[in-house]
Amino acid sequence: MAPNGRNTGFGGQHPADIMPMPGRENVPLPPDASSTLFVEGLPADSTRREVAHIFRPFVGYKEVRLVTKESKHRNGDPLIFCFVDFVNPACAATAMSALQGYKMDEHDNDSTYLRLQFARNPGPRSGPRPHGRR
Repeated sequence: MAPNGRNTGFGGQHPADIMPMPGRENVPLPPDASSTLFVEGLPADSTRREVAHIFRPFVGYKEVRLVTKESKHRNGDPLIFCFVDFVNPACAATAMSALQGYKMDEHDNDSTYLRLQFARNPGPRSGPRPHGRR
């Protein structure tokens, strides 16, 4: 895997299938590890597409889900809850390690930083997946 987390394999193989990564295969995952990450620190105007572009380069990426809730404060920004699914906890842990503290806009001094953690109880989503713009 390249340092930026991109899948550099050919023929659909994950880089881990092609070349062993010394020191990586023996790192134990924490007991709360799941294949879904909970992401905080997204700007209120974030779109699913923007967030997907951040996570898509990582091996094992499946999808991003954004849930928007209205602020409890008058004229406040909406709250964005973000969940990113991976094929397994190890792939999620790799992305979390690489993106912890990622600055959303490097040219804006007031830009937020991402805070990632394993999602608690990341059970199956309810209902069909809506289509269209988010």
